[in-house]
Amino acid sequence: MDDPGAPGDDYCGQSVRTTIGMIGGKWTMLILFELLQSERRYADLQRRVDGISQKVLSEELKRLVTEGLVARVVVPTTPPQVTYSITEHGRSLDTVFAALHEWGHGHHDR
Repeated sequence: MDDPGAPGDDYCGQSVRTTIGMIGGKWTMLILFELLQSERRYADLQRRVDGISQKVLSEELKRLVTEGLVARVVVPTTPPQVTYSITEHGRSLDTVFAALHEWGHGHHDR
């Protein structure tokens, strides 16, 4: 039986926990997917991420900005325009989305 305290398990376990902590929220991947397509304004994101509340979207965006996955730009107009875009760090998740797509495509009909 494998030792649960073995260095390989600890490394993988910690890296997976870190990843899930950053992108494992109910809405996080949907928000990031939209931003991988194009920069978006808040209202556009809310329309595209069907079912998300304003409160949750705001909280998720703040967290993603803090994590460095999303950039927030305020254009000083009246009223101010805020756009969100994926950062290079966030763009590195593209391979994760590709793997999820591949897995989902192969298991869609099960």
